[in-house]
Amino acid sequence: MNLLNEDNVVHVFLNKLGDIVIANLLFILFSIPVITIGPSLTALYHCMMRTVKGNNNGTTKTFFRAFKENFKQSLIVWLLILAAGAVIILNIRFLLHAEGSAAHMLFYLSVGVLTLLIIFTLYIFPVIATFANTLGALCRNAFLLAFMHFPTTIAIAVITIFPLYMTYLDVKLQPLYVCCWFFFGFGLVAFINSMLLYRFFKKLLPPEEDITLL
Repeated sequence: MNLLNEDNVVHVFLNKLGDIVIANLLFILFSIPVITIGPSLTALYHCMMRTVKGNNNGTTKTFFRAFKENFKQSLIVWLLILAAGAVIILNIRFLLHAEGSAAHMLFYLSVGVLTLLIIFTLYIFPVIATFANTLGALCRNAFLLAFMHFPTTIAIAVITIFPLYMTYLDVKLQPLYVCCWFFFGFGLVAFINSMLLYRFFKKLLPPEEDITLL
């Protein structure tokens, strides 16, 4: 086994691992203001999509460019998600303690809307990272892709939400979880999700632009 060969399995693995760690640290750094989490998440997915395809020529440069070029669309979507999520969660908390059949019906309706919002959130940032279009078209396509590939949507939801839930639940191991999230956690989740999404994303891109992205 020639370890100096760029096509060597070990070499490819280390390159991808390096991409994940660098993109993860950049994501955390650019997410510190909180309102920029959306653009940071889009840039993270842009880097991971390129890593999956094998044409991520410089993670830092790729991240900065994607962050800048998708900033406006991602920021608008993120702020709308935050506002909608806050309203829905407050509504659910209120209805949880309300009496009457109407309140119960509204409670389940609110839970359903929250579920749709979560599904939308899982898809919209990878979609913005991959496709160039109007914001309305991107949002519509995010919903369509989520329900057209529902088994993948379930897998992405589990991969994304379960580790976060375990971090919140397991108090004793929280320092270890936090350490993992800091160095590679967000990047690894985005990388795995990108592998799942790329299977059908690539079919929607022109052959000559195969995941050149943006």
